[in-house]
Amino acid sequence: MYSWRTRAFNKVLSRVMRQRLANCHSTLEMRELIKNIDSYGALISMPKGMEVAPTKFASISCDWVDMPKSSGNKIILYFHGGGFCFHSPNTHNAFLARLSNATKSRGLMVNYSLAPESPYPIAADECYAVYNELLRQGYLPHQIIIAGDSAGGNLALTTAIRLREAKLPMPAALVLMSPVTDMAVTGDSAFTKSKDDPFFDLSSLLLMRNNYIGLENPCEPDVSPFYADLHGLPPTFFTAGTEEVLMDDAIRTANKMSEAGGDVTINIVKGVPHVYPLFYQLTEAREAIKLMSEYITEKYKEAKLTTKKAS
Repeated sequence: MYSWRTRAFNKVLSRVMRQRLANCHSTLEMRELIKNIDSYGALISMPKGMEVAPTKFASISCDWVDMPKSSGNKIILYFHGGGFCFHSPNTHNAFLARLSNATKSRGLMVNYSLAPESPYPIAADECYAVYNELLRQGYLPHQIIIAGDSAGGNLALTTAIRLREAKLPMPAALVLMSPVTDMAVTGDSAFTKSKDDPFFDLSSLLLMRNNYIGLENPCEPDVSPFYADLHGLPPTFFTAGTEEVLMDDAIRTANKMSEAGGDVTINIVKGVPHVYPLFYQLTEAREAIKLMSEYITEKYKEAKLTTKKAS
């Protein structure tokens, strides 16, 4: 049984997030709600020593997120969640700062264009372009990790698939937290957990999805990477919680990637909500950051050794 603190947090999150999102009837209303939540310091718990510096790659707005232990040659390229429709810069930067500090990396947050003003494939194109610009500027692929949560997990996996198809150098690994991989919403958890998910209900999820894909086929592989050929991708770490409608997106995609011969690690955590590693108050979030940091550090080393052998 998960802790009473996690159960209490889920109840608070349901009131603060799920119930209020369910009362939003437009993207603008959702954005205003998320903006207010993102400004609530007690929920975010900003790390000390974090520095955020605006920059651009391929003319796309990004932010360097640095901590005292950040180094200049290792990069966590991060695609944030937000249903493709909004951004929580304080929440996401705080998480990226912690992960960067623990892995002695620099964080690079991509502020991709948001739907519905910029629907598919604009966000996917921009994320792909930023990675390629890093390569063009001389950053080494074995020193890059691509990470993302929720919608950002979708964009991270889509970017890797596009890189494979273009026969371009792959990053050292992918780290995907509660990734959106099946826009057709065919996983059992989308329905069995629809009343339990403290983050959002199915109608809110579908509103955000429709804003992004419009009339696109939700089973198009570039839209829903679950339907893509998943062979030949970088080592990938998946994590999700048992209390979220998107749990099966992570499980089924991880299993499919593993069946295709991929190096896959999957971590499903009892009792926690959608994108739980972002909520640093949770013991499970701190444990996840430690686990992901160890994974990233190991994959940096493995990719470096593979590069040396190849040369």
